[in-house]
Amino acid sequence: MSNSRRSPSWILFTALTLCAFGARFGGQGNPDPSAFETHAVFSIDSDAMSLTSVVATIEARRNVPGYSWLRINFYSFPFTATDIAAALNGHVESMDRKWKNKAGSPKDYNHSNAVVQLSVDKDLKIWQVDMSVPGHSCTIAASEGDVKSVLQDYRFDGRRLRLKSKGSFVCDMKSLGIPNQRFGWDLDLDVPVFQKAS
Repeated sequence: MSNSRRSPSWILFTALTLCAFGARFGGQGNPDPSAFETHAVFSIDSDAMSLTSVVATIEARRNVPGYSWLRINFYSFPFTATDIAAALNGHVESMDRKWKNKAGSPKDYNHSNAVVQLSVDKDLKIWQVDMSVPGHSCTIAASEGDVKSVLQDYRFDGRRLRLKSKGSFVCDMKSLGIPNQRFGWDLDLDVPVFQKAS
């Protein structure tokens, strides 16, 4: 059968297959493994760690219509093909289990992770930035002015994130009865973003 004589059902099948493939990969195609490589530095007071892998996901915030969590997960180990397949489908649980199984104490920064969490509105504007490493978490930007001061470059179109940020923030820990902690970070990313699996 020539291409000009394909039946309507064949054309419909082909179109649906292409749409399903595009939906699975968020319209981005199958990313190269190097898309998950990074060099990010985090610190708490004088303790620092360098993380080498990254995956970003987005999900709607429950009970906050119009807002989403854009989470950037950093790890200290290279991703396997299984990890990348999970990331493409919005799963980070296998990576989280992997670092937890390898990690010793919260200060075992050779086997660690970090999360930068951005609260974005329907226009993808950032309203809050949270940061966490094992044993520590803090809101490092709680207002629009704070966000502008901690992010030197932010571009997000719903599929790809460009983020550059370097700075530090002293987190008030009085409510926990412990000394204040200085959170530091140095990030330069250009990564795909995947819909978080529910």
